[in-house]
Amino acid sequence: MKITIEELPESRIAYFRNVGEYGEKQNKKLMENFKKWAKLNGVFDDSIILGIPRDNPEITPKEECRYDVCVVINKDFNVTKPAHIGEFSGGKYAVFLLDHTKEAVSEFWGNIFSEIERNNLSIREQPIIERYTSQMIDNHLCEILVPIQ
Repeated sequence: MKITIEELPESRIAYFRNVGEYGEKQNKKLMENFKKWAKLNGVFDDSIILGIPRDNPEITPKEECRYDVCVVINKDFNVTKPAHIGEFSGGKYAVFLLDHTKEAVSEFWGNIFSEIERNNLSIREQPIIERYTSQMIDNHLCEILVPIQ
C-alpha cells in the first residue's frame, strides 16, 4: 500500500449524522441524503467530504454508534437544516487511496495495522476517517485517513 502523510487543518464542517449500527446500507442512505443537501446548498462540487465514525463498536452499543458525513465549509457559510455545524480537529494523518469497493475496503482493513507498523508509524486516539471529493466519487475512489503521532 502506498502511504502519503498529510497535516490537515482544523476546519468548520456541516454534517449529517446517523445513530445506530454501522453498515453499508445505513451509510449509503445517509450519504445520498447528504449529497442532495450539499448539491442544493452549492457545497458539493469541488468540496472535501469526510465520513467519520464517532464511536468504537467494540465499546459502544451498536444502537448508539454515531457516524457523520461532513463537508468542509468556510466560516461564512450559512448552514441550513437538516445539517448541523461542527468542527473537524485536523492533525497528522497517513493517507491511503483505494478503490471504493467492498473488496478493496475489506483488504485495506485486513492490512492496515501491519502497514502502519511496517512504516514505523503510531496511531493516535482519533477516528480513522474516509475522505472524498466529488471527482473521487465519480471515479469510485476514496481515501482512508489514519490519525498518526
